[in-house]
Amino acid sequence: MNKVRAMSGPGLPTEAALFHQAQAGCRDSLNRLMATHENLVHAVVRRQALGCLPFSEALQAGRMGLWRAIQGYDSERGLAFSTYAWPAIMHQVWQAVKMAERTYSRLQQHVPLDTVVSYASDMADPAGAWEVFVVRSALWRLV
Repeated sequence: MNKVRAMSGPGLPTEAALFHQAQAGCRDSLNRLMATHENLVHAVVRRQALGCLPFSEALQAGRMGLWRAIQGYDSERGLAFSTYAWPAIMHQVWQAVKMAERTYSRLQQHVPLDTVVSYASDMADPAGAWEVFVVRSALWRLV
């Protein structure tokens, strides 16, 4: 059972009312809905291939998709919110993965050869120099 529905009762808004309030700009309602459906974001992110996108960034992208789904959801159409939100969350995560892959491939293409040669000349073992270069490049991309 949904947390918001479990909390509804006299004096507490229903989930449909929370959606209307959130779409009208009520931050409290939006925050309650975001917290209620956070598990949906985790479920989508766990099932999606993330490539080189860190899990925390995928979660953030998923939360953006959840926010968009909350803004566009119409409970009167008869569709469950999770059914409506799943593709929106997936789309945002997929876009973030695609952007991360593009960034990663651009960084791979712009590695100057003289940088690799300078690492190799500093070390006696060229294979060791390549490993050091790869590790430093990966750390630089993370930072």
